Amino acid sequence: MRDRSRLSYAAGMRRALLLLILLCAAGPAGAQPSDGLDYDPPMAVAAVLDGRTVSLADGTVVRLSALDIPAGKWRDIARSVLADLVQGRSVRPAWLAPPDRYGRAPAQLQRDDGLWIEEEMLARGLARVDAAGADPAPALVSLLVTESEARAAGRGLWSDPALAVRPADALGRGDLDRFQIVEGTVLQAALLRGRAYLNFGTDPRQDFTVTAEGLDLTALQGRRVRVRGWLDWSGGPHIGLTRMEQIERLD
Repeated sequence: MRDRSRLSYAAGMRRALLLLILLCAAGPAGAQPSDGLDYDPPMAVAAVLDGRTVSLADGTVVRLSALDIPAGKWRDIARSVLADLVQGRSVRPAWLAPPDRYGRAPAQLQRDDGLWIEEEMLARGLARVDAAGADPAPALVSLLVTESEARAAGRGLWSDPALAVRPADALGRGDLDRFQIVEGTVLQAALLRGRAYLNFGTDPRQDFTVTAEGLDLTALQGRRVRVRGWLDWSGGPHIGLTRMEQIERLD
């Protein structure tokens, strides 16, 4: 029975990965996507500043890209684990964007032995994928699969009910103003003057909605999806997408 369950789970993961690749249009049909990352030569880690920030030997401050680490004990745990992973080691950064206003440059990190640091943090259940940055779509596909495996196994933060994936029809004020992952069925999808609207309830002024500039999401009407991003209030719970990789089709 356990063997059949594992096979069923693996098949489900393969189907989910295929759907995500198709939705993200990560490459032409039949292509074998790489992670899309271009790594620099290795450099020593001078210090671990927090659960997703390290300082390199040349003074560069690196922010691990595509990770959301919830506030509270998980940030302390993540910092300890990250220190175990990279302190005293060399890493190869794949730069993704200019430094932010705090001087932190977002990058994916590969340890000197080839370990992908972001993937390892997700595999241990110490972070969630934040897909809104500049990471290449193929890299995000890999990270999302790793997150799914950790979530299914209940590892790390996925053992905390307060951090569970939220049903679209059960969002409350207490869920606002933080990163959330929300699942539900799109009841109505529209594209108006270049802006996409996804409604998950019958009253768009009260129910969960998703908006996106410059994306056509009308094909998602009637589909069950998983959406990730910052949850705010705009006549109801709302997530604004900046790129397609923030939404996964589940059927």
